[in-house]
Amino acid sequence: MKGVISMDVNVLIDSIVNKRKHELSKKISRYPRNNMILSDISECDRQMVYGVLNWQERAMFNEEVQARLNEGNEQERKVVSELLGMGFKVILAQQPVEIKGIGGVMLARGRIDGFIEIDRATRFPFEIKSMNPNIFNAIKTLDDMSKKPYQRKYIRQLQMYMFGNNVEQGLFILTDCLGHWKLLPVYLDLGECEAILQRLERAYKGIQSKTYPNRIPYDSSICDMCPFSLTCLQDVLNKPAELIDNKEFETTIDRMLELKPISKEYGELYDKIKTTTKGIEKIIVGGKYLIQQVPSQRTEYKIPDDIKKQYAKKVPTARMVIQDLTKDKK
Repeated sequence: MKGVISMDVNVLIDSIVNKRKHELSKKISRYPRNNMILSDISECDRQMVYGVLNWQERAMFNEEVQARLNEGNEQERKVVSELLGMGFKVILAQQPVEIKGIGGVMLARGRIDGFIEIDRATRFPFEIKSMNPNIFNAIKTLDDMSKKPYQRKYIRQLQMYMFGNNVEQGLFILTDCLGHWKLLPVYLDLGECEAILQRLERAYKGIQSKTYPNRIPYDSSICDMCPFSLTCLQDVLNKPAELIDNKEFETTIDRMLELKPISKEYGELYDKIKTTTKGIEKIIVGGKYLIQQVPSQRTEYKIPDDIKKQYAKKVPTARMVIQDLTKDKK
């Protein structure tokens, strides 16, 4: 029906975007922690102490991250619904799990996604993790999940849930948010559990004494993602900076940062192709690509561990970290 248009479609689009952003922002908040959280067992003891003592300084994530968290919750509901629809018995959803230390002190708490019960004597704890399809496709085994710090958190989380419930087997249910699942078996690793408990004990002592463990050597995969980086690195960030006004140099940095995610994706796709073609000497894909496993050699220096230890030495060093000052950070 033709008539006088009262609104341009771009105005409508802006309105939808802004209102959605506003609704998402209302769900973003910090909250105090009295104990450490089992889903947030870091490789950095200092980060875990900050999580309790400095919770109000935790960096706030943006609306895009909140939307991703919402989708993760929705995926969890869908997976449980499908399991029930297939006739599996899902029990104890969001059951609290408490891990206690020496003398019965409370170290950390969490809530498990649920258990699949086979009979009264057999139940398997599970955790549902939703992820980007590229990351999903790169994961075939639990070892693949051990390559990234935030995914190693998942493993520690489920190990503690199994340990806290005295069960020896569990599983991850992974989803790419496109309807595909991967099920990974997990077995209780008492050695790993002992290492996690020691980490929790160390962090607990820091929390009780209000002292912070030493900083770990800078690791971009951990430190760049840390919600307390501004707190932890204040002495570095507050140091006066030299000013360089060089447009060509600025363009070089711009281009490098543009290529960074592409480079990361290249590595992930290369690993996926390599895994898929492993053991096949020669293959043609769709009549377009020829992939060959060409024999080659490389030189390896196999030095006994006891000899290597004699020459191990920690030396001062520095790693280049680039921060975009034009991006808003909440």
